[in-house]
Amino acid sequence: MTPEDLLVEADRCVKCGLCLTVCPTYRLLASEADSPRGRISLIQALAKKEIDIDSHAEQHLDRCLNCRACESACPSGVKYGSLLDASRSSIATEHRKKPLLKRLLHQLSHNGRLNYWIRLYHAIRQSGLLALAKKLPAPRFRQLLTMAEQLPPTAVDRTGFYPSTKPTGKKVQLFTGCIGSKIDDNLVQNAIQLLCGLGYAIDIPTGTECCGAMHRHNGFIEEAEQQCDTIRTQTAKSSAQYLITLATACHLELADQQASRLPLVSISDFLLHLPDREMPELAPMPIRAVLHRPCSSRDSSDWRILNKIPQLELIELAENELCCGAAGSYILTQPELSNQLGEMKLTHLKASGAKILITTSTGCAMQFRQQIRQAGLSIEVRHPIELIYKQWAITGTGNK
Repeated sequence: MTPEDLLVEADRCVKCGLCLTVCPTYRLLASEADSPRGRISLIQALAKKEIDIDSHAEQHLDRCLNCRACESACPSGVKYGSLLDASRSSIATEHRKKPLLKRLLHQLSHNGRLNYWIRLYHAIRQSGLLALAKKLPAPRFRQLLTMAEQLPPTAVDRTGFYPSTKPTGKKVQLFTGCIGSKIDDNLVQNAIQLLCGLGYAIDIPTGTECCGAMHRHNGFIEEAEQQCDTIRTQTAKSSAQYLITLATACHLELADQQASRLPLVSISDFLLHLPDREMPELAPMPIRAVLHRPCSSRDSSDWRILNKIPQLELIELAENELCCGAAGSYILTQPELSNQLGEMKLTHLKASGAKILITTSTGCAMQFRQQIRQAGLSIEVRHPIELIYKQWAITGTGNK
């Protein structure tokens, strides 16, 4: 988006205020500067050079979760997410802001580097230095160490080719992402076993490690485009029928950027569109589960696939329209606000009486796990496909 395009789009906002009630940061801070229309005013002022970047403008823009709830509420259809990304990119490019964050995202979005940090983290933990590091007076660093507790005990790499258990000749490519491929390794394994058992060979190519969403939403557009170009090249030469995603945030980014040359489909949608004869047989699951809808996905595919599990009592998490506070890297860059929003969600989760919370976002899952652990609760956090796989495996039909 050029500066001229940015101003044209920003001018479409009539400052009506219908966005205020759906904005999580406005709800917390009650500040116009931390509302969508207030931030658009700041973006306009920065673009017109009416205010300096060293004012408080950047702070208010950084506080935005980019949940885009305001886009749904806007009667003018203002593309707020694009405005925010473009403004952050301008700040990062012209003023060379956030070099440390840029390096952190670079480390987190590459498989080899992330595996190195997993090994290093566990070495520090075993040495006893981790407890000392957590006492450092740096909230963001402490938050990073707290979230690191969810890393797998060993570095994992699931890239490669997985043959189908049936001679169907069908093949799909699976996008596992960067952090999600480590944090949600159980999900990745379940997805592989489920798809192979249903007759699909799976390719998880090396090199397609990150969708670029965290880079883009922090203003590092060039790095985000490099990630998308890698995926375009990889999918263009693939003989697979689909690129299947596991995390909704990755799916949204790949769709928005048209980063896949293969038809793009979430794993829940993929299963829903299978012929009835191919649908896995699922064992009953007499338990209450609550469904969280991430900001990156408001459709009903996860609800519909979960409803195929007999006896599962599925309910919606209260205030599902409100962001949980994870929002990609927001959980690290704005730990105080992120935790406040997470605690609000935890209150609703406890009131639900559910034994399992279900979400399709890696970041949201990490946020809920942290809040649940800190509260001393025994509630599992799962992806829909983990439940589908579990109930399918119980029936013993996977190898038939």
